[in-house]
Amino acid sequence: MNAGAEQVVEEARASLEEGDLEGARSAYRRALELRPDDASVLVDFGQLSFAAGDTAEAISCFGKALEREPGNVDALRALVEIHRREGRRDEAFEAAQSLAEARPADPLAAIDVADLALELERLDEAEAAFRRLLEFDDDPEHDVPYAQHGLIEIEIRRGRWRRALDLAVDATRVDRLGRTTDVLAFVVAQVFGAGDRPTPERPAIADALARSRTEHRRHHAGSLD
Repeated sequence: MNAGAEQVVEEARASLEEGDLEGARSAYRRALELRPDDASVLVDFGQLSFAAGDTAEAISCFGKALEREPGNVDALRALVEIHRREGRRDEAFEAAQSLAEARPADPLAAIDVADLALELERLDEAEAAFRRLLEFDDDPEHDVPYAQHGLIEIEIRRGRWRRALDLAVDATRVDRLGRTTDVLAFVVAQVFGAGDRPTPERPAIADALARSRTEHRRHHAGSLD
């Protein structure tokens, strides 16, 4: 970045510190006139535009940043979030896949792929993402086998109850908070039939597994703050 552009970016940051969002955006526009191919400036301006509610301009900036710098992690992560909030799940999934390719050992990137694939009923892609998580997401703070829960959910959706049972038994063994107990009871009832004890209903199990995925994502998203 040349000296003129650096000075303008500093002006933008000063405006942000004063709470002047529009002043910061104006400064970044001037920086882009000086450095139109600077991916970092495009990403910063895109984030400011998104914060200001100008989604179209934000998407345009992130797209241009990726043209200049394919695999730009900040641009891809922002596009995942924007498309998800706007309900464009296919576009969010595409951005999430690109992010996972750029960051193959990033748990949050894999979680985004898995979550969006489940929303789109792309179960094979969801399974691949959860299996990647099993390989490298060994955070010692995990008291719940989140990735295993994802794999169980996939097998429940497929109706492959024996496979779901094997996964639920394995998950129960390592679940330090007992969150898999009801899931196991539900799957056992599908395989062997309902017993004397009340069995959780499928909507309750779906909600529990969805909460598990949300908690898993929140844990890793918090590590970016």
